[in-house]
Amino acid sequence: MKQVSILIPTYNAGVEIRTLLNKLYNQKLPEGMGLEIIIVDSSSTDNTKDIIMNEFPKVKFTEIPNKHFDHGGTRNDLAKMASGDYLLYMTQDAIPVDNNLIISFMKELENEDNLICFARQIPKENANILEQFARGFNYPDEKIVKNLEQVGKLGIKTFFCSNVCCMYKRILFEDPYNGFPQKVILNEDLILASKVILEGKNVIYTSTAKVFHSHNYNLKQQFKRYFDIGMAFESTNYLLEHVSNEKEGARMIKKQANFLWKENKKMLVYATVENAVKLVAYKLGKVHKIIPVSLKRKLSAYMK
Repeated sequence: MKQVSILIPTYNAGVEIRTLLNKLYNQKLPEGMGLEIIIVDSSSTDNTKDIIMNEFPKVKFTEIPNKHFDHGGTRNDLAKMASGDYLLYMTQDAIPVDNNLIISFMKELENEDNLICFARQIPKENANILEQFARGFNYPDEKIVKNLEQVGKLGIKTFFCSNVCCMYKRILFEDPYNGFPQKVILNEDLILASKVILEGKNVIYTSTAKVFHSHNYNLKQQFKRYFDIGMAFESTNYLLEHVSNEKEGARMIKKQANFLWKENKKMLVYATVENAVKLVAYKLGKVHKIIPVSLKRKLSAYMK
Protein backbone atom coordinates (compact mmCIF):
# COMPACT_ATOMS: atom_id res chain seq x y z
CA MET A 1 0.00 0.00 0.00
CA LYS A 2 1.28 3.46 -0.91
CA GLN A 3 1.82 5.78 2.03
CA VAL A 4 2.24 9.46 2.81
CA SER A 5 4.50 10.40 5.72
CA ILE A 6 3.88 13.82 7.26
CA LEU A 7 7.09 15.03 8.91
CA ILE A 8 7.10 17.92 11.39
CA PRO A 9 9.98 19.35 13.44
CA THR A 10 8.63 21.13 16.54
CA TYR A 11 9.83 23.42 19.29
CA ASN A 12 7.43 25.09 21.74
CA ALA A 13 4.52 24.72 19.33
CA GLY A 14 1.97 25.11 22.13
CA VAL A 15 -1.73 24.55 21.51
CA GLU A 16 -1.33 25.25 17.79
CA ILE A 17 0.06 21.72 17.36
CA ARG A 18 -3.35 20.39 18.44
CA THR A 19 -5.06 22.37 15.68
CA LEU A 20 -2.52 21.21 13.10
CA LEU A 21 -2.72 17.51 13.99
CA ASN A 22 -6.52 17.51 14.05
CA LYS A 23 -6.53 19.07 10.59
CA LEU A 24 -4.01 16.54 9.28
CA TYR A 25 -5.88 13.51 10.57
CA ASN A 26 -9.02 14.81 8.83
CA GLN A 27 -7.36 15.04 5.41
CA LYS A 28 -8.86 13.19 2.46
CA LEU A 29 -6.56 10.51 1.06
CA PRO A 30 -6.44 8.84 -2.35
CA GLU A 31 -8.04 5.40 -2.28
CA GLY A 32 -5.68 2.81 -0.83
CA MET A 33 -3.27 5.43 0.54
CA GLY A 34 -1.98 5.15 4.11
CA LEU A 35 -0.91 7.99 6.41
CA GLU A 36 1.66 8.35 9.18
CA ILE A 37 2.73 11.42 11.11
CA ILE A 38 6.22 11.68 12.59
CA ILE A 39 7.37 14.51 14.85
CA VAL A 40 10.88 15.34 16.04
CA ASP A 41 10.78 17.80 18.92
CA SER A 42 13.82 19.88 19.91
CA SER A 43 13.25 19.60 23.69
CA SER A 44 10.26 21.94 23.98
CA THR A 45 9.87 23.68 27.34
CA ASP A 46 6.11 24.17 27.02
CA ASN A 47 3.23 21.65 26.74
CA THR A 48 3.97 20.54 23.15
CA LYS A 49 5.15 17.06 24.13
CA ASP A 50 2.22 16.47 26.52
CA ILE A 51 -0.36 17.46 23.90
CA ILE A 52 1.14 15.17 21.26
CA MET A 53 1.69 12.12 23.47
CA ASN A 54 -1.58 12.34 25.42
CA GLU A 55 -3.97 13.37 22.65
CA PHE A 56 -2.42 11.89 19.50
CA PRO A 57 -1.11 8.40 20.34
CA LYS A 58 -0.78 7.48 16.65
CA VAL A 59 1.94 10.10 16.14
CA LYS A 60 5.47 8.71 16.11
CA PHE A 61 7.25 11.08 18.49
CA THR A 62 10.99 11.53 19.00
CA GLU A 63 12.79 14.10 21.14
CA ILE A 64 16.27 15.50 20.49
CA PRO A 65 18.44 18.05 22.33
CA ASN A 66 17.76 21.57 21.09
CA LYS A 67 21.41 22.07 20.18
CA HIS A 68 21.23 19.13 17.76
CA PHE A 69 18.51 20.66 15.57
CA ASP A 70 19.62 21.41 12.03
CA HIS A 71 17.27 22.60 9.27
CA GLY A 72 18.61 20.10 6.77
CA GLY A 73 19.96 17.32 8.97
CA THR A 74 16.91 16.98 11.21
CA ARG A 75 14.63 16.78 8.19
CA ASN A 76 16.88 14.10 6.70
CA ASP A 77 16.57 12.18 9.97
CA LEU A 78 12.78 12.45 9.68
CA ALA A 79 12.98 10.98 6.18
CA LYS A 80 14.95 8.01 7.53
CA MET A 81 12.23 7.36 10.12
CA ALA A 82 9.48 7.52 7.50
CA SER A 83 8.06 4.60 5.54
CA GLY A 84 6.14 6.73 3.04
CA ASP A 85 6.56 6.88 -0.72
CA TYR A 86 5.72 10.59 -0.44
CA LEU A 87 7.15 12.82 2.29
CA LEU A 88 5.14 15.88 3.29
CA TYR A 89 7.20 18.32 5.35
CA MET A 90 5.37 20.92 7.40
CA THR A 91 6.20 23.48 10.04
CA GLN A 92 4.34 23.54 13.33
CA ASP A 93 2.57 26.82 12.54
CA ALA A 94 1.20 25.94 9.08
CA ILE A 95 -2.51 25.07 9.31
CA PRO A 96 -4.28 23.39 6.36
CA VAL A 97 -7.08 25.56 4.97
CA ASP A 98 -9.24 22.54 4.03
CA ASN A 99 -9.10 18.74 3.87
CA ASN A 100 -7.85 18.56 0.27
CA LEU A 101 -4.18 19.27 1.01
CA ILE A 102 -2.78 15.79 0.38
CA ILE A 103 -5.03 15.08 -2.61
CA SER A 104 -3.91 18.35 -4.24
CA PHE A 105 -0.25 17.39 -3.85
CA MET A 106 -0.77 13.84 -5.10
CA LYS A 107 -2.50 15.06 -8.26
CA GLU A 108 0.55 17.15 -9.19
CA LEU A 109 3.07 14.41 -8.40
CA GLU A 110 1.41 11.86 -10.70
CA ASN A 111 3.71 13.17 -13.45
CA GLU A 112 7.02 11.30 -13.14
CA ASP A 113 9.01 14.47 -13.95
CA ASN A 114 7.41 16.37 -11.04
CA LEU A 115 9.49 15.57 -7.96
CA ILE A 116 8.55 18.36 -5.53
CA CYS A 117 5.30 20.23 -4.91
CA PHE A 118 4.79 23.05 -2.41
CA ALA A 119 1.70 24.80 -1.12
CA ARG A 120 0.18 28.23 -1.26
CA GLN A 121 0.45 30.20 1.99
CA ILE A 122 -2.59 32.24 3.00
CA PRO A 123 -1.98 34.96 5.62
CA LYS A 124 -3.59 34.32 8.99
CA GLU A 125 -6.38 36.58 10.25
CA ASN A 126 -3.96 38.57 12.43
CA ALA A 127 -1.47 39.21 9.60
CA ASN A 128 -0.49 42.85 9.19
CA ILE A 129 -0.73 44.53 5.81
CA LEU A 130 2.94 43.96 4.96
CA GLU A 131 2.55 40.24 5.58
CA GLN A 132 -0.64 40.18 3.54
CA PHE A 133 1.24 41.65 0.61
CA ALA A 134 4.27 39.37 1.04
CA ARG A 135 2.21 36.18 1.07
CA GLY A 136 0.26 37.29 -1.99
CA PHE A 137 3.46 38.22 -3.84
CA ASN A 138 5.30 34.99 -3.07
CA TYR A 139 2.30 32.64 -3.23
CA PRO A 140 -0.05 33.70 -6.06
CA ASP A 141 -3.37 32.11 -6.96
CA GLU A 142 -2.00 30.20 -9.94
CA LYS A 143 -0.02 27.05 -10.60
CA ILE A 144 3.66 27.45 -11.55
CA VAL A 145 5.80 24.73 -13.13
CA LYS A 146 9.44 25.46 -12.32
CA ASN A 147 12.21 24.06 -14.49
CA LEU A 148 15.27 25.17 -16.46
CA GLU A 149 13.09 26.71 -19.15
CA GLN A 150 11.70 29.19 -16.61
CA VAL A 151 15.01 30.63 -15.35
CA GLY A 152 14.90 33.55 -17.78
CA LYS A 153 11.35 34.43 -16.74
CA LEU A 154 11.33 33.66 -13.01
CA GLY A 155 14.95 34.38 -12.04
CA ILE A 156 15.84 33.28 -8.50
CA LYS A 157 12.20 32.34 -7.94
CA THR A 158 12.76 29.38 -10.25
CA PHE A 159 14.51 27.70 -7.33
CA PHE A 160 12.25 29.03 -4.56
CA CYS A 161 10.50 26.35 -2.53
CA SER A 162 9.13 26.29 1.02
CA ASN A 163 9.24 23.54 3.63
CA VAL A 164 6.42 25.31 5.45
CA CYS A 165 4.30 22.83 3.48
CA CYS A 166 5.99 20.80 0.76
CA MET A 167 5.73 17.24 -0.56
CA TYR A 168 8.74 15.33 -1.92
CA LYS A 169 8.98 11.99 -3.67
CA ARG A 170 10.99 9.44 -1.69
CA ILE A 171 13.63 9.14 -4.44
CA LEU A 172 14.96 12.59 -3.50
CA PHE A 173 16.40 11.10 -0.31
CA GLU A 174 18.35 8.48 -2.23
CA ASP A 175 21.23 8.72 -4.71
CA PRO A 176 21.95 11.00 -6.53
CA TYR A 177 20.00 13.68 -4.63
CA ASN A 178 20.59 12.45 -1.05
CA GLY A 179 18.09 14.76 0.58
CA PHE A 180 18.75 18.13 2.16
CA PRO A 181 22.20 19.59 2.77
CA GLN A 182 23.48 19.09 6.32
CA LYS A 183 24.24 21.95 8.71
CA VAL A 184 22.65 24.83 6.81
CA ILE A 185 21.30 27.93 8.52
CA LEU A 186 18.34 28.21 6.09
CA ASN A 187 17.28 27.41 2.51
CA GLU A 188 17.56 23.63 2.74
CA ASP A 189 14.37 23.48 0.66
CA LEU A 190 15.67 25.85 -2.03
CA ILE A 191 18.96 23.93 -2.29
CA LEU A 192 17.26 20.57 -2.88
CA ALA A 193 14.79 22.16 -5.30
CA SER A 194 17.71 23.65 -7.24
CA LYS A 195 19.27 20.18 -7.58
CA VAL A 196 16.03 18.86 -9.03
CA ILE A 197 15.72 21.72 -11.51
CA LEU A 198 19.37 21.65 -12.57
CA GLU A 199 18.93 17.91 -13.26
CA GLY A 200 16.13 18.76 -15.71
CA LYS A 201 13.14 17.83 -13.54
CA ASN A 202 10.22 19.92 -12.28
CA VAL A 203 9.28 21.63 -9.03
CA ILE A 204 5.58 22.50 -8.83
CA TYR A 205 3.95 25.35 -6.95
CA THR A 206 0.26 24.55 -6.59
CA SER A 207 -2.28 27.10 -5.41
CA THR A 208 -4.87 24.39 -4.67
CA ALA A 209 -2.91 23.01 -1.70
CA LYS A 210 -3.30 25.75 0.89
CA VAL A 211 -2.18 26.47 4.44
CA PHE A 212 -2.64 29.43 6.74
CA HIS A 213 0.82 30.75 7.57
CA SER A 214 2.27 34.21 8.30
CA HIS A 215 4.46 36.09 10.80
CA ASN A 216 4.22 39.66 12.06
CA TYR A 217 7.97 40.13 12.55
CA ASN A 218 9.28 43.34 14.14
CA LEU A 219 12.38 45.09 12.79
CA LYS A 220 14.78 43.18 15.03
CA GLN A 221 13.29 39.85 13.94
CA GLN A 222 13.42 40.89 10.28
CA PHE A 223 17.08 41.85 10.65
CA LYS A 224 17.97 38.47 12.14
CA ARG A 225 16.02 36.56 9.50
CA TYR A 226 17.59 38.43 6.58
CA PHE A 227 21.05 38.13 8.07
CA ASP A 228 20.49 34.37 8.02
CA ILE A 229 19.17 34.53 4.45
CA GLY A 230 22.33 36.38 3.43
CA MET A 231 24.50 33.72 5.08
CA ALA A 232 22.51 30.99 3.34
CA PHE A 233 22.92 32.57 -0.10
CA GLU A 234 26.65 33.10 0.47
CA SER A 235 26.97 29.33 0.72
CA THR A 236 24.95 28.78 -2.47
CA ASN A 237 26.77 31.13 -4.83
CA TYR A 238 26.40 28.62 -7.66
CA LEU A 239 22.70 29.57 -7.86
CA LEU A 240 23.50 33.25 -8.16
CA GLU A 241 25.62 32.46 -11.22
CA HIS A 242 22.35 31.71 -12.99
CA VAL A 243 20.20 34.54 -11.59
CA SER A 244 20.21 37.68 -9.46
CA ASN A 245 18.59 37.59 -6.03
CA GLU A 246 18.76 41.38 -5.64
CA LYS A 247 16.74 41.92 -8.83
CA GLU A 248 13.82 39.95 -7.38
CA GLY A 249 14.05 41.98 -4.17
CA ALA A 250 13.84 45.23 -6.12
CA ARG A 251 10.78 43.97 -8.00
CA MET A 252 9.07 43.10 -4.73
CA ILE A 253 9.77 46.54 -3.24
CA LYS A 254 8.27 48.26 -6.28
CA LYS A 255 5.15 46.08 -6.16
CA GLN A 256 4.86 46.62 -2.42
CA ALA A 257 5.01 50.41 -2.80
CA ASN A 258 2.24 50.34 -5.41
CA PHE A 259 0.14 48.10 -3.16
CA LEU A 260 0.57 50.34 -0.10
CA TRP A 261 -0.11 53.50 -2.11
CA LYS A 262 -3.55 52.09 -2.88
CA GLU A 263 -4.30 50.29 0.39
CA ASN A 264 -2.54 52.12 3.25
CA LYS A 265 -0.28 55.10 2.48
CA LYS A 266 0.62 55.50 6.16
CA MET A 267 2.60 52.26 6.02
CA LEU A 268 4.91 53.46 3.23
CA VAL A 269 7.44 55.02 5.63
CA TYR A 270 7.56 51.95 7.86
CA ALA A 271 7.86 49.66 4.84
CA THR A 272 10.80 51.74 3.57
CA VAL A 273 12.57 51.43 6.92
CA GLU A 274 11.86 47.69 7.06
CA ASN A 275 13.20 47.15 3.55
CA ALA A 276 16.36 49.08 4.44
CA VAL A 277 16.83 46.88 7.52
CA LYS A 278 16.36 43.74 5.41
CA LEU A 279 18.88 44.93 2.81
CA VAL A 280 21.56 45.83 5.36
CA ALA A 281 21.07 42.52 7.17
CA TYR A 282 21.20 40.55 3.92
CA LYS A 283 24.41 42.29 2.79
CA LEU A 284 26.02 41.64 6.18
CA GLY A 285 25.00 38.01 5.99
CA LYS A 286 26.64 37.70 2.58
CA VAL A 287 29.99 38.73 4.14
CA HIS A 288 29.50 36.82 7.40
CA LYS A 289 32.89 35.12 7.12
CA ILE A 290 34.63 38.34 8.16
CA ILE A 291 32.36 38.77 11.20
CA PRO A 292 33.45 37.23 14.54
CA VAL A 293 31.43 34.16 15.51
CA SER A 294 30.37 35.70 18.82
CA LEU A 295 28.85 38.67 16.98
CA LYS A 296 27.26 36.47 14.31
CA ARG A 297 25.36 34.58 17.00
CA LYS A 298 23.85 37.89 18.16
CA LEU A 299 22.93 38.95 14.62
CA SER A 300 21.44 35.58 13.64
CA ALA A 301 18.07 34.06 14.48
CA TYR A 302 19.18 30.44 14.05
CA MET A 303 22.94 30.24 14.54
CA LYS A 304 23.85 28.23 17.64
